Amino acid sequence: MADGRNARAESKPRILDVLLYALRYRCPNCHAGPIFKGRFNQVLIRCPNCGLAYFREPGYFVGGMILTYGFTVGVLILVYLLTPLMPTFGWISEATKYGLWIGFTLLLAVIFVRPAYALWLSLDYWLDPWQAPRQASKG
Repeated sequence: MADGRNARAESKPRILDVLLYALRYRCPNCHAGPIFKGRFNQVLIRCPNCGLAYFREPGYFVGGMILTYGFTVGVLILVYLLTPLMPTFGWISEATKYGLWIGFTLLLAVIFVRPAYALWLSLDYWLDPWQAPRQASKG
């Protein structure tokens, strides 16, 4: 049994490689097929190259949504803590400041959606890989 674990651990890619392929939005199995279709957040059903299914179950990418939220909140907290070091803009009203914070939050969420979804998929596959079909459908 220990030999099976060692063989599996040796076949696992390094976590750095997993992260690099994820941030390039590539399939966690073959590292060649794209994860997304188009410009925004349309996740493909499966890899067009190897056929790996990207949706394991209904609601699978809720974890990606949580990562998006975490990344967004992390940047907002950092920026908020750095704001006392910036010059004050007395001519900007409080309502405008709130509007800018809300706009910044929405922009960050949009920016982080793709990386978060790709990281979720890749890390899940790295931790508990599932099988791709033997032959991908090229239709």
